[in-house]
Amino acid sequence: MGAYMGQRIIDGAYTYGYVLTKRPDLKEGIDAYLREQGRNDLITE
Repeated sequence: MGAYMGQRIIDGAYTYGYVLTKRPDLKEGIDAYLREQGRNDLITE
C-alpha cells in the first residue's frame, strides 16, 4: 500500500502531507518508495 500511495503522490493525485495525515502508518513504505524512484523532493515534513 505504501508503494501505491507513493506512486499516487508522484502522479500528483495526493500530497505527501495529506496522505500522512490520513495514513501515518504508511510513512515508512511511502518514504522508501519515493527514495527508490529518486523523488526525495516530494518527502516533506
